[in-house]
Amino acid sequence: MNRSSHTILLSLACFLILFSCQQEKEHSIESSTTQTLTISDGGIKTLALEDGVNFEVLTALKLSTINNKEYITFYDRITHSIYLYDYQTNDLFKKISMEKDGPNAVKSANKFFIHTIDSIFVDGSMGIHLINSKGEVLTKKSKGTKLRNGIPMIQMGAPTYSFDHDSHFENGKIEMSIHLFNRTGKNYERSIYDFEKDSIVEKFVQTKTLIYDYKEVLRVKEEAKKRREGAFNITMYFGSYKNYLYGSTSISDSLYIFNDGELIKTIYAGVPTIEVASYSDYATLRIIEYFEGGMSAFENPKQPAHYKNMLLSPNGRLIYRVLYHGTKPQFIEGEEKASPYVFGATLIVVDTKTEELHYYNLPVDEIELGMPFNFNLFVSNEGIFFRVKDQQNEDQVQFRFFKVTQ
Repeated sequence: MNRSSHTILLSLACFLILFSCQQEKEHSIESSTTQTLTISDGGIKTLALEDGVNFEVLTALKLSTINNKEYITFYDRITHSIYLYDYQTNDLFKKISMEKDGPNAVKSANKFFIHTIDSIFVDGSMGIHLINSKGEVLTKKSKGTKLRNGIPMIQMGAPTYSFDHDSHFENGKIEMSIHLFNRTGKNYERSIYDFEKDSIVEKFVQTKTLIYDYKEVLRVKEEAKKRREGAFNITMYFGSYKNYLYGSTSISDSLYIFNDGELIKTIYAGVPTIEVASYSDYATLRIIEYFEGGMSAFENPKQPAHYKNMLLSPNGRLIYRVLYHGTKPQFIEGEEKASPYVFGATLIVVDTKTEELHYYNLPVDEIELGMPFNFNLFVSNEGIFFRVKDQQNEDQVQFRFFKVTQ
């Protein structure tokens, strides 16, 4: 075979290899972009409750994984106990009762998370308690604040740090949220707390990253203050998986993605046909009325479109957002004031791998949607669970399941 023939064969082989690689690349891209999700009604999940549990309020409700097994967990104020239910069987696995007085006292467990069955972190009014499965206090921390007679003293105007739905313990540290009575765009929303050192060692995610025009927020707040009215604060939502942190707000169509504290991407995660409220409209979600000797606050019966929730599936694959289309006044017999009636809501499911959005119109008359935080719902790798609306049976709690299949 002459040199020319060798050259032709070599060129042909290179062409075939390149063509094959291109085909494989195109197939890979096509597979990732054409992958779709299906959202369907999965029925009702029921948990049987013991006597005394307040079935109307399940505080810090979430799905927790312990030794590779999943449990539905929550805190009940009346029994002052943490409950763990087997996610698969719906059976009560464990009740962890805490003491209210004495050296083993845990005053409140409104915010907690389970690291292991014998390492449960409770963020109470007296700092952080680490308890075991018997409710015994293993150690106490003050969250870095000064103590007076054993009670943490928080300075006026100083930031406070507390657990949120995404708080977790890793390498001796806990990720926490930051709260300020009067914040600016330059403040931070997330912090890293060193448990052994009992101190905040890092702050990240500036407020202005999630709220583009914070000057407008300050203007609206100042005008409301002059009118002796309140301005409802923008709610921040976060979810993390491995090195990635996902964040958004109650009036943002955007989803912000952080890696090791740095913003790496912003993607659209809203409903194109619905315009979310401006802050001037959102600030009126709660109405304050002053009278001689006091004041009262109640929900505005007429509310604009805004987001109520954002939750990340345990495997980090899907993000769930709930968009309220708005509310209108509803008058209930015997009530002096009108209450807000949600006339529409959309479940938005974001695929974190493909960045695809999927939508589902929620049955607003059948599920609880009235809380601004994640009080009435939780997610698993299978889908999302909402509290059933107007449930009357005090011996159980019911969840409506919306299944997501890939």
